[in-house]
Amino acid sequence: MPKDEILNDVTQSENVLENGDLAGRDINKPTYNIGRITFGGQSQLEKLYDRLEKEKNESAIFSEIVDELLHFKNNADDKGFIGLEKKLENGNRLNYLHFAETSKEKFAKKLLKNEHSETAQLIYAFLLAKVYSSYQTNVYPRISEGLSEEFINQLVTEYIIKPLEDILGNNLLRIYDDEINGMIYFLTGNCHIKWN
Repeated sequence: MPKDEILNDVTQSENVLENGDLAGRDINKPTYNIGRITFGGQSQLEKLYDRLEKEKNESAIFSEIVDELLHFKNNADDKGFIGLEKKLENGNRLNYLHFAETSKEKFAKKLLKNEHSETAQLIYAFLLAKVYSSYQTNVYPRISEGLSEEFINQLVTEYIIKPLEDILGNNLLRIYDDEINGMIYFLTGNCHIKWN
């Protein structure tokens, strides 16, 4: 028998597993580091945090909305505007209306509070772009497949909430779960995200 065939032979009997993994052969467990990877320095968000701290210390006032953020603040649908309630109704998510309105308003107020900081605007634009991109690539295609509400909620947590919490790092703007959800509904309200 050739040597490589002997290496692939696996014999098991009376297996008892209390912790860990049980397999007939190799176990590959990839590790995914989302958002906190740096190459010889700080992440993009950490650099913006440093800039934000410097801005606060210098009392820099900024009076314009940066283009990246303006994109997400504007209505993306040229067919007209319908409210958040109707959008949730169209996506069979009307039971989230109160949470959606509350978290969206909380996020919008925090965004407004920080609108005089160019760096804060860039941070919000960065985060909104992450939410939008992750939703479009990981959540929306599954909605189109007609999967359950619970499964979609798990995808939102796995692909949006947890990764954003991770990349927030020092979280100088104190953005929490409800406000991350508020970003989702902010984008929904401005027609960047659809639930149907």
